[in-house]
Amino acid sequence: MTVPADRAIVDSSPPAGAPSSRADAVELPASKTSGQENFPVGSWLLPKRHRPHIATFYRFARAADDIGDDPALPTAEKLARLDALEAGLLHGGPEAADRMRASIAATGVGLVDCRDLLVAFRRDSENRSCRTWDDLIDYCRYSANPVGRYLLRLHGQAESTFPAGDALCTVLQILNHLQDCGDDWRKLRRIYVPIDWIEAAGGVDRFFTPDQAALRRPVLDRCLDLVDAMLDTASTLPGQLTSRPLAAEVSVMLWLARRLAGRLRQGDPILARVALSKPDFACALRPGLSVMAFGARPLDDAALVRMAVFRAKSSFASGMRILPADGRRAIYAVYGFCRQVDDIADSSASAAEKTADLQAWRERLDRIFAGPQGANGGGDPLDRELIWAIRRFGLPRAEFDGMLDGMTIDAAAEVRIADRAGLAHYARCVAGTVGVMAVKIFGCPDQASEAFAVAQGEALQLTNILRDVDEDAGLGRLYLPESWLREAGIPTDAPIPAIAADPRIATVCARLAAEIQPLYAALPGLMPAGTEKRMKAALIMQRSYRRIFEMLQARGYADRSVRPRLSKREKIGILLSVLLK
Repeated sequence: MTVPADRAIVDSSPPAGAPSSRADAVELPASKTSGQENFPVGSWLLPKRHRPHIATFYRFARAADDIGDDPALPTAEKLARLDALEAGLLHGGPEAADRMRASIAATGVGLVDCRDLLVAFRRDSENRSCRTWDDLIDYCRYSANPVGRYLLRLHGQAESTFPAGDALCTVLQILNHLQDCGDDWRKLRRIYVPIDWIEAAGGVDRFFTPDQAALRRPVLDRCLDLVDAMLDTASTLPGQLTSRPLAAEVSVMLWLARRLAGRLRQGDPILARVALSKPDFACALRPGLSVMAFGARPLDDAALVRMAVFRAKSSFASGMRILPADGRRAIYAVYGFCRQVDDIADSSASAAEKTADLQAWRERLDRIFAGPQGANGGGDPLDRELIWAIRRFGLPRAEFDGMLDGMTIDAAAEVRIADRAGLAHYARCVAGTVGVMAVKIFGCPDQASEAFAVAQGEALQLTNILRDVDEDAGLGRLYLPESWLREAGIPTDAPIPAIAADPRIATVCARLAAEIQPLYAALPGLMPAGTEKRMKAALIMQRSYRRIFEMLQARGYADRSVRPRLSKREKIGILLSVLLK
């Protein structure tokens, strides 16, 4: 794929013409050194014999990058200098290329990687931006992935390590682009954040206006969500490597990447540079030294899915952790599925994109339910874990489809619920489905347990809706039945935020609370006798949400400025009350 140039928006290169007075000097003064990079470049963790070659490769890459980014050079001159660097790899020439040529002769690696890097820097020289996410990934294929492949080849690693290495390098490049997006726009009029996402959010000019942080945030978070998924793939790399020093170096990079991604979620790179600190680099040494001393532990599919669950900081985490090993593994897989489709529905993508992504998940389920052969062995760790969980516990396809039905409702540009029956249907889709799969995993596959799960799912989901009325309204979602709104005298043709701000909404919230109260009261009688021990995870969730509901009732619904939350002490108390019973 070729990254399209969008010169109407981003071309700020001086016009091509006669070479400048500096044309005889191919290399430019270095813009930065390896010590100024975000991530370690040939650190002391790596074997001493490799460090000179890594430094030579870095100098070549730095020389080419500085040419592509120099705002004073005409495009034609940049391309001519990059051509001279490439020629120097084979025949001698500029010092950076000549040294790299000697390194290639000594090690037998690096030529293909240097040439791939030059593809990216030629794109930079033409001031091309990335219109789509796929364009950005393709740019990283040439600007970042060759660095990782060079290091892997230099350390004698198998090509089977390339996919995880590519994921890591792509992540590091995208994080760097997010850090520098303001400078890239101001100095070069170049954009590495997908332009189509920016345009959908409000346009290029507004995106880079300092006071438009709220407009930028969903776009940045959408990038970071995809970065997190790639980091899971990259996390498998240390365990695949036979070189312990390289595994240690990679472990440091992974730690720093996660820390920087977290910082970018909290900061705004347009307002101020979001960067790692010296203490961050010091802390990152811990995983590297651990790997150096004890080796890297290979990560299997279950470990990767578990990592994703923990990163999501689910309120159900404590309930999931008390399950037996097989149950825990299966519930993590189900939660991983729910988390991914929920993230699609909640993303800043257009309604059409969300619907397409959810449809892609239905097709993915076709392959998953066909088993390993139909799923081509399950190309994704979550796919393989779902295949295992479905077979181990007999999880029905209908429940997965029901969850997707609920997420399709949430994916709409605006969500409104017609009546109480519609609200019950929505709750069955997004909560009852999870409950039915959960009780099967708990070892209670009978119809009575499923009925209990559906009832509890409705109680928990309606509690969520009651708690999040204003937050949901800000997202264009109103789950309170429109029939109830009209009965309360609230015009339903008004914008959703205006409806949520109407004082009469408090009576509608109170009406929903009156429906929730008997649901919680009925749950103890619905749980089949003799299942209490197997249902402890469900009881933890039930008691947690019932306590939140009690706090909502005590607070009232006229002033909703305080959002009830369980304290750590309350969470521990609920956990112990269930486990010790």
